[in-house]
Order: sequence, then C-alpha cells, then structure tokens
Amino acid sequence: MDLLGSATPSTQIIESNSMSLNSKAERAFSWLYTLGFLIGLGFCFIYAQNQILTGDQTQMLQKGYLGAYQDIWLNFGNAASAVGNVPGSLSTWLIGAPLLIWDSPWSPMVLLIMLRVVSLVLLDNVIKNTFEGEHRQLARLLFLVLYWLNPWFLYDSLLYNPSYLCLFAAMHLWSATKMRQRSSFGYTFIHVLSVGLAMQLHYSWPILAVISVYLFYRNMGHVSWLGAIAAVVVLLLSLIPYFQELAVNESISRESDRYIGYGLVHVYPVLKALLYWLRYGSMLFSNKVIAYGEFDWLTQIEWLKITA
Repeated sequence: MDLLGSATPSTQIIESNSMSLNSKAERAFSWLYTLGFLIGLGFCFIYAQNQILTGDQTQMLQKGYLGAYQDIWLNFGNAASAVGNVPGSLSTWLIGAPLLIWDSPWSPMVLLIMLRVVSLVLLDNVIKNTFEGEHRQLARLLFLVLYWLNPWFLYDSLLYNPSYLCLFAAMHLWSATKMRQRSSFGYTFIHVLSVGLAMQLHYSWPILAVISVYLFYRNMGHVSWLGAIAAVVVLLLSLIPYFQELAVNESISRESDRYIGYGLVHVYPVLKALLYWLRYGSMLFSNKVIAYGEFDWLTQIEWLKITA
C-alpha cells in the first residue's frame, strides 16, 4: 500500500473545504466588485446630468459644436488662466467627434465616462500584476473604493479638460509597468503619447514627463527608441496646425511671468499642489462636491415631497 502516494480522508476534506472557501471568496469578490463599479457608474451619470456649466465647459462645447456643425475645427484648446490657450485640437475633437455620431449633448459626456472606465481597467490591470495571492483581490477592492468611488473623481464627471487626464495618467502608469518587463515599440509609443496628449488638455503635463525622465534615469524601464521617436513624430504632426495658427493669431498666446517649473520655486503653488494631492486622493471633500452640482431632480420625487 502506497502511503505516500495517496491522500488520507482528512487531507481530502481539508483540500475540499479550501477549494470551497476559495470559490466562495471568488464569487463574493466578483459580486462586490461589480456592485461597486455599477454604483460608481451610476453616480457618474448623476453628476454628469446635474453639472453646472461654467466658462471651461462652455469653451469646450463651443469648439466642439463649431467643428461638428460648421466643420471649423479650431487648432487650440481652452484658454488657461495665465499662459494662453492650451496647444492642439484634442479638446475640440473630444467634443465634436461624438457629436458627428450622435447629435446630442450626451454624446461627448458618454465618451468621457467611457474613457474614465478605460482608465479604471488599465489601473486595475496594474494592481492585478502588482499583488499576488489572496492580497490581490483585497487590493483591487480597496483601489475600486479609493479611485472609482472617490467623491472627487465622481464630481469630475463633467466636460472639463482635467476630467480627461485620468485616462492619460492611467496609460502612463500602465505602459511604464509593462516597460519594466521588456522593450516594446507599442508600450513605449503609448507611454510617450500619453504625455503628449495630456499636454493638449492641461498644463500639468510636465508631471508625467518628469516621472518618465526619472524612470529612465533610474533605468527602471526598457525603452524602445523607435517607439519613442514614432510617438514624438505623431505628436508633432498633430501640433502643426496649432503652430500655423500661433504664427498668425497672437490672441492664443499670452504674455505671462509664468514658466515651466514656476511652481517649484514659489511657495504657494507647491503648498497648494500638496494640499490638492492629499485632498483629491482622500475620501474627504468640501461642500463644493455638493454645492456646485445641481440636484433639483430630488425635488421632483413625489414621496420626498410628502415626507419633507
């Protein structure tokens, strides 16, 4: 009788119980993750429906509708507070292109929410590849709560340049983790492209560029120089219309004492950035999240009128 080759009844029971627990944990994780995702998705649409239009949103909508309705695609983005308009026409196409498919104010909003879902998928993939074993599912659930269900993230479900940055930040991180494993044209292309596309939306893009330079300096990734050059060429080609517009339209360039790195040598911008970093990354929020969103639809619910 082979005592070493056969499992005892007690061992078989333990293994069976372990498999049963793992199966239950897997089902519970899938249920909780799906529930959390759907709750966040629902709030995205609620905030989108009740967003207040300010100057930034109006600028984007005007450029998008001008392109979709009159085929005039402006080659510059929103006017920044200090240094002129953001370069490139990406913000125009993010609004105008969906309108060509579905002529509704909801079409660019649906695209924005889809891009934010893509950012979640990319970042979730990073979490899955970073953690192992039983800690992986817990880490994914925690990240879902801290990112997808973050009140600041949900409040940002509005047509505003920074609302799109989560996608490019996710592309940047995801491609960086892939580049740690091997040199790849595709991953390097996406990595560089994420920095350039962020540049066409917001002047905070140097943060991603500095991170990339640091990773390269520390030799923490394998760079495909062909992929990097191809991405730079694509970005420069996309900016040619902007440079042509800049040569004849001085209004999109504004004289300012600001420069790249301004915040590093002045106390207030650095302090403000640190406070924002702590605030946006937390579940703490001010009344801005509620007070700056219109919730008049609540007053239309009959049973609330009766109980009020």
